[in-house]
Amino acid sequence: MKKALMFLMISMLAVITVSAQTTYPSEKITVNTSDLTIDQLAKIKAEQEIETLQKKLDTYGNWVGVGGEIGTAVKEGLTAVVDVADKFGKTDVGKFTLVMVAWKVMGKDIVRIFLGLIFITTLTIFMFRIYRKTFTAYRIETSSNGLRFWLPKTYSVITPERWEGYEAVKILFIVMYAGGIGLTYAIMFG
Repeated sequence: MKKALMFLMISMLAVITVSAQTTYPSEKITVNTSDLTIDQLAKIKAEQEIETLQKKLDTYGNWVGVGGEIGTAVKEGLTAVVDVADKFGKTDVGKFTLVMVAWKVMGKDIVRIFLGLIFITTLTIFMFRIYRKTFTAYRIETSSNGLRFWLPKTYSVITPERWEGYEAVKILFIVMYAGGIGLTYAIMFG
């Protein structure tokens, strides 16, 4: 009997231990908030806020992780590109390639600026020579000493006469020069 009693107690102890370790699935029930106390309601709202905050933190953590990985990849890629470009730029082929790339990017602009400068220089010289010949006094050599260039030469000064359209021609020169500057601007930057 003693053995039977001992067996019964051990078996009851095993059953109680097993039932205590067994967890039942949590069941959700719906309760009106008016049926809860203020403390219970505050506890539930705090748990919900903690869950929402935890989800946001997990999402942000994933974003930060991805951003860090992208940043590291970009940094390593750019470092490799800079190193290779620096080594390539020091070779003769690299220098030639850099000149060709610069010409492709800026060549047309350089040519346009150069042509514009040539045009404005030529226009200025041309306009001032014509203006001087037309409106200012100029000298003409009246006597020459032949091959004896060390002897003094004689000149006569000719003053142009004023005519009816004298002032209008001056205005025309100003307008033509302003138009030339506009054309130069169009050549250089147009």
